[in-house]
Amino acid sequence: MATDSDVSDIRKEFQQAGFEVFGEPNLDAFEVKKDDCVWTVTRKDNRWVTTGPPWFIRRGERYELEDRGYQHFWFRDGKRVPVRRAELDTLHRFVEEVRYVLGIKVLYHESLGTTNARSVYDRLTGRPDRNLV
Repeated sequence: MATDSDVSDIRKEFQQAGFEVFGEPNLDAFEVKKDDCVWTVTRKDNRWVTTGPPWFIRRGERYELEDRGYQHFWFRDGKRVPVRRAELDTLHRFVEEVRYVLGIKVLYHESLGTTNARSVYDRLTGRPDRNLV
């Protein structure tokens, strides 16, 4: 478990960068929120990293980004909602800011845009060599 000062330092960095921070003050995991986007930050091997995909909050519910090959969607519990460009830009900016605060190196494909939580390509459906939906 991280020391209380380590946790309070990283939480303070996020707050100074304009994020809201949620979670118990002395735990190794907490959530950061900014501009309707939320991501879980946790301590792993003495480093702060993100856990799982970032979420976009729409009408009070959390959605993850899904790529269907021809269009991006917000996905939650089997429900899909088309993504608007401004929302995708907001999520991309949020991801960049979180990574900057954490000092996480950005890989090439990630710098081109936000990576998806789910990828479901329609051209794979029905292929005998694929069991994808």
